[in-house]
Amino acid sequence: MKKILGCAYLALILIASLFIVFEKATFVYTALLSVGAYFILFSLCFLLSARVLFSAITTGTLFLITKFINQLKVHYYKETLMFSDFDLAFDSSNLGTLGHYWEAGVALIAMLIWLIINMSIAWHFSKKSRPVLRVSSLLLMVIGFATIHFTVEKWQAEWEGTLPGGRGTVTNLIMSGYQTAYHPPYFKENADYFLEQANKTVLPETQTDIKPDIIVLLQESTVNPHIYQFDTDVALPDLFMFQKDENVSAQSPLRVQTFGGGTWLSEFSVLTGLNTDDFGARKNSVFYFVVDNLNESLFRQLKAEGYYTVLLTPFNRSAYHAGYAYEKMGIDEIIQPQELGYPGILEENLWKISTVDMLGYVEEVLKKRTDKPLFIFSLTMYEHGPYDESHRDMYKITGHTESSNAPGKFSHYMEKIITSDPAIKDFSNFVAQREKPTMFLYFGDHQPNIELKNYQSPFNNPAYITQFTLRDNLSQGAPITTGELTDISFLGGMILERARLPLSPFYKANIQMRHLCEGKLNDCEDEKLVNSYKNYIYDKLKVAGDTDK
Repeated sequence: MKKILGCAYLALILIASLFIVFEKATFVYTALLSVGAYFILFSLCFLLSARVLFSAITTGTLFLITKFINQLKVHYYKETLMFSDFDLAFDSSNLGTLGHYWEAGVALIAMLIWLIINMSIAWHFSKKSRPVLRVSSLLLMVIGFATIHFTVEKWQAEWEGTLPGGRGTVTNLIMSGYQTAYHPPYFKENADYFLEQANKTVLPETQTDIKPDIIVLLQESTVNPHIYQFDTDVALPDLFMFQKDENVSAQSPLRVQTFGGGTWLSEFSVLTGLNTDDFGARKNSVFYFVVDNLNESLFRQLKAEGYYTVLLTPFNRSAYHAGYAYEKMGIDEIIQPQELGYPGILEENLWKISTVDMLGYVEEVLKKRTDKPLFIFSLTMYEHGPYDESHRDMYKITGHTESSNAPGKFSHYMEKIITSDPAIKDFSNFVAQREKPTMFLYFGDHQPNIELKNYQSPFNNPAYITQFTLRDNLSQGAPITTGELTDISFLGGMILERARLPLSPFYKANIQMRHLCEGKLNDCEDEKLVNSYKNYIYDKLKVAGDTDK
């Protein structure tokens, strides 16, 4: 009986793995890549074990685990697995961040145990093959490598056209893994169309006499909760941070490029004016592979106007390669709260530091540095997940959400942003009353991962919507008009326009594009204009490197 059950179990593993091998097999190249990868893994296992069944079960289980890891990423980040994700996962400086998602860690350990169990069962049922078959597996491995190489060479361009989703887990990993050489994004639409339209825009005259201090605050996992739709009436507070009053120069919903995590993607877009989706399979590793090639950044633009640029971060400098990335973007100084008196060692990520503490340290930096105009980019941490599903349901939404975990998580999230709200209000008042001209822009980097899937939003992909607010005490700034939606890539240009500072050709184009599409970028209805603009900035201005390098 045990033998029958064991054979049946192994048969199920083989059948299930075949579904993964031939995932999206209606496209020839996905089938070829999966079969090629299967041949290589099977051959390696067979060379080491000389057991056919053991090799097939081990290979099949690895395919299933890879699919599971892909689903984990989709669950947490709403994006598929790419090869560059392993750069993040295996970077030891990110262990503290990855450890924060302990459920995923438990699942991965369970998968490892499952692999060992399957290998043990398969070994028990396997018989050793003749040596000649072991040698012949080398041929199968060569066929696998040749198939993969041929397929990538022939179909990679077609696959890139399917990004960011791609075509199946194995296909995405192999295709993205082959992108070893950096190439800047390419858009074939001629730049002339954008330049013709840009000439119709009227930008304010620039000035160099008044250079306000500029503070940009990335609010971790922060979204206006009124974006969610519930099956019952829910009384949500109207928080100051989302309100508009006489000190608000600009405010609107914000299009971001990540959900539930991936803060560095929002950092990159704000500080470079570029859309991370443009980098395809390299999207999630822009801080690793793209920053070396950048020729523009908000830091560089402001430094050219005499600013001293500062990053005040609750993360350790090495987390997700941020320290290196910021240096490549031209930062003058990186400061951690521990250097200003907050308890803890520099290697720690300060998961529990309050927003009031972070903004207090911003004020401290403003008081210490008075010889030059300051640009301070800072991040909050307190609003970060994970959120406690066992938290008391303060908004009585139990039974009115698809997920039974959502009510507790939502209440925990609300508790966090309600706690942070007075700090935003106090700092906004500090800016309004400050004698020196000062600008304060704050924005949500992405939505919290709290399993609420229903939105009351007029926009496509509402899970990728947050918001921004620009406050200042300027008496002679340029007026800012916003449309129904603003792309995160335009925030840097908006700051420069409001301050009426001189512009590089890139930031001039960035502002013109915002005006032409009323704040939208990839959401813009004029697709020809979007592609023409991107051709101009990448191919003509070469903001992200030169293809001839």
